[in-house]
Amino acid sequence: MTTRFCLICIFLCVACSINGQFLPINQLRLADSLASTGHFFEAGIAYERVLFDQPDSTVQLAAVVGKIECLKQQGRFSAAVQYINGELTNPYSDSTLLALRHDQITCAYLAGQFENSLSLLERLPYLHPDRPTETPVMSVVRILSLNELQRWPEAAVAYHQLLARAQSDTIFTPYRQLPRLKNEQKAITLSTFIPGGGQFYAGKPGEALLSILVETVGLYFGVTNFLAGYYLSAWGVGAATFGSFHSGGIRRAGVLVKQYNARQAQQFNAKVKAELLKQVGQ
Repeated sequence: MTTRFCLICIFLCVACSINGQFLPINQLRLADSLASTGHFFEAGIAYERVLFDQPDSTVQLAAVVGKIECLKQQGRFSAAVQYINGELTNPYSDSTLLALRHDQITCAYLAGQFENSLSLLERLPYLHPDRPTETPVMSVVRILSLNELQRWPEAAVAYHQLLARAQSDTIFTPYRQLPRLKNEQKAITLSTFIPGGGQFYAGKPGEALLSILVETVGLYFGVTNFLAGYYLSAWGVGAATFGSFHSGGIRRAGVLVKQYNARQAQQFNAKVKAELLKQVGQ
């Protein structure tokens, strides 16, 4: 980290010392060169210098595009969304603004901002009424965002609209068989009244049997010690063991159902994603 910081400082100092001899195109080429060699952090700083020093709009736009690409290559998609948001206030052409917004929507999806990506998509027709805004890529982002939010009926409509626009003859219709998700509250209720019931419902019979065994042992130990007059052991060991494992089992049942639902949704979404990428590739 220290080495990187020193290299950045040296780069900035050298760039400043020869600023008078450093033409805009040369500054941009330096930033492009850093990006092409995989030094995206340093390239991002170089693009920022171009934006700070050079008034030429063409060069500035190239630097903005380069900066966005550097953020994406670093996996900083949330930062890219914010950066593009700031650039949308500049007086670019309508086509450039639309391209930036498309990039922002894609970055929002990749950042896990699914609601934000859908919100930005809904605004496009109002911001660019004279241009086609629902490109195949944007349709894919819409469908995938809806999938991640488990809004599958809406995703199914968007999916079939995409196929219709693409005039695809595919017969693959994943939305005919949606994932069968389990009810978290039902699992909690089962575990509350039937030890291990929620774990069985969540598809974990091994954990259910273990829960039944431990709770039964705790209850048996507590009852037998209570009847024998060992009240302290009955409450301190038997009742405590039963109570702690029973309450833990209730919480665990809810967690297991969440994990089960997440796996089912992920498998379904991956299947739809593969088909969508195939359609867009065509």
